Amino acid sequence: NVYVVACADTRSALLVDAGSFEPEMRAFLQDTQLGLKQVFITHNHYDHTDGLRDIETAFNPVLLGHHQFPGSKARRVAHGDVIRVGNLEARVLDTSGHTPDSFSLYFPGLVFTGDALFAGSVGGTSSPAAASRQLTNIRNQLLTLPGDTEVHPGHGPATTIAMEKQYNPFLS
Repeated sequence: NVYVVACADTRSALLVDAGSFEPEMRAFLQDTQLGLKQVFITHNHYDHTDGLRDIETAFNPVLLGHHQFPGSKARRVAHGDVIRVGNLEARVLDTSGHTPDSFSLYFPGLVFTGDALFAGSVGGTSSPAAASRQLTNIRNQLLTLPGDTEVHPGHGPATTIAMEKQYNPFLS
C-alpha cells in the first residue's frame, strides 16, 4: 500500500500511503537518490499508516492528510488543496465514504484513490449514507477526470477512469 511519486528534475519524492516501510523501500529511495519530503495519507486505516513511524524516523517528511499525527510534522489537507512535489503539482480530491477522511490525489494523467475506488469495485463503507456519499464523490471527483487517467488504488491492480466508467458494476 505504498506508491512513490518523484520529480525527475528536483529528485523530490512523495509517498502515497504508508502501509509498511520495508528495507527495500529505503534502499530504492537511496539508490535512486530521491529525497523523500512528504507522505500523503489517503485515509487513516492501519494498512495505509502502519509504516509511518519508520518512515518518519528515517526521513522526517511532512505528513499530509485529514488527521494530525501526534509527534510528527503534519499538515491537514482539504478538497481542492494543491500539493507540490518538486515541479509536479497534484490536487486533493474529497472521496470520503469508505472513511469520513478519505482523499484521493490527482496528478495530471494519474490518480491515487486509496480505498475509495478499485478496479471493478469500490471500498466498503459503514452505512448506507456513507456508501451514498462515496458513490457521489467518486462520480463527481473521479469519473469527471479524463478517461485515460490511470487509477492507482490502495489494493489490487491499476485501471483507468474509462474502464471504471464502462465496467465497474458499482458505478453503472
